[in-house]
Amino acid sequence: MASSTKRALADALKQMMEVKPIAKITVKDLVEICNVNRQTFYYHFDDVYDLLEWVFEEDANRVLPKEVIYDRWQEDVMVFFQYLYDNSSFALNIYNSGSRLYMLRFLKGRLESCISSFADIVSEGMNIDKQDYDFVIEFYSNGIIGLISQWMDMNMQTPKVITQERLIKMLGGSVENMLSRFQNPVN
Repeated sequence: MASSTKRALADALKQMMEVKPIAKITVKDLVEICNVNRQTFYYHFDDVYDLLEWVFEEDANRVLPKEVIYDRWQEDVMVFFQYLYDNSSFALNIYNSGSRLYMLRFLKGRLESCISSFADIVSEGMNIDKQDYDFVIEFYSNGIIGLISQWMDMNMQTPKVITQERLIKMLGGSVENMLSRFQNPVN
């Protein structure tokens, strides 16, 4: 019952975000939609932003990859754009609110995991300092987050396929190339 109540509140939040900015959504709005009392809401969440965090994490855990598969890394990275595009009202509402940084940090963390899982494969046998390896992961995750931010700044008006095509061209072989530049000579 508890998870169905949480899911109902999550669905209500998404429904409200279609018509109201997150800052204007109240607990009262949500409990009326779900036909539950305020105490039920507060049993599960501290406030609307706590619910928002839960919704975002649940969606991300369900949809976004935590690592990439070597043979389909491009598709795995594109899932981030597809998720944001498919949930554009929700994503833009968050992006245009005070919760923007939370969303971008969360996405960046997921991207770092994905890029790192790919980099682990392509750097096998390379002698790379941990700091240099982490720098490359940070560089690529910041770059993709920058593209996502720019795309969202334009209200996702740039056709998604153009952004994806450019990203795929940019990433093709570049992670391997960048890591090889940081390779230390073997003694």
